[in-house]
Amino acid sequence: MILTVTPNPCVDKTVFIDELTIGTFMRSRKCTCIAGGKGTNVSRAVKAMGRETKAMVVVGGYPGRHVVEMIEQQDGVVCLPAWVSSQTRTITTILEEPIHRQTAFFEPGSRVTDEEARGIVETFRNAVRGARVVCFSGTVSDHALTGLYRELIQIAKDAGAITILDSHGDEFAAGIESVPHMVKPNLAELSEFIGFAIDSEGERVRAIGLLHARGIGLVVLSLGKDGAMVSDGTERLRVVPPRIQEVNAVGSGDSLVAGFAIGILEHSPLEKMARIGCAMGAANAMSWDIGHFSREEVDGLVERVVVERLG
Repeated sequence: MILTVTPNPCVDKTVFIDELTIGTFMRSRKCTCIAGGKGTNVSRAVKAMGRETKAMVVVGGYPGRHVVEMIEQQDGVVCLPAWVSSQTRTITTILEEPIHRQTAFFEPGSRVTDEEARGIVETFRNAVRGARVVCFSGTVSDHALTGLYRELIQIAKDAGAITILDSHGDEFAAGIESVPHMVKPNLAELSEFIGFAIDSEGERVRAIGLLHARGIGLVVLSLGKDGAMVSDGTERLRVVPPRIQEVNAVGSGDSLVAGFAIGILEHSPLEKMARIGCAMGAANAMSWDIGHFSREEVDGLVERVVVERLG
């Protein structure tokens, strides 16, 4: 089972209109709503590929209950909520369809008391039982939880699970201290962590090497539309996704993580998991709804992924 952990989920609502006019009342023909958050996206992508997953989320209030309901009823994923008193945020995206322009409004995340923070850890201790791979995704809602990944990654490792960290900033730095098996930063996130700009392939290789030196076994450096550099310390690959008609790239990095989680779970060779992860990221970008793709679509993209072995 692949367990995902999302400390700062949301009710993710999209309102579709023709043109945004500030200062007026706008009416929409269409509105969609899903459980948002990077870890929930990972679970949705894992489920789309027919593998077992559970989603742990930190939630509060009626919006939190709505998130749990959507994960279980819309996505068909077992949800393991850690409840707090402060309500879960809503993110509202306004999409101007003719020009495909997005304007997003982010509410603040939940505040968390010391007692609730201890409850989150205990919920995780129960959730991690039976998990083979655990994905820690996104940032936290409250500064008081900045060190959460450091604690949870160690708990997961002690339980025998393989850990994946996809975060940035202080949360990423704290999580690294517990040495997860895999990390998936993008260029800006890795540059922030190591303290120098990554403007060339040589600097990317150097930056990846610094993570390996800290004990990280697998580094997936996301390059956005250009794919990723992947290194396990022995093999180093550049993977480039096939050309597609992009609709919405949000969540493609999470689908990439889901592909690697599946590959790790099934002991796949590095190239195979890189191909599948890259193909899942591309498949995600081909539709508006995050993680709503099929295994057949991914299978059709896998062989079109370009893989280059780097020296």
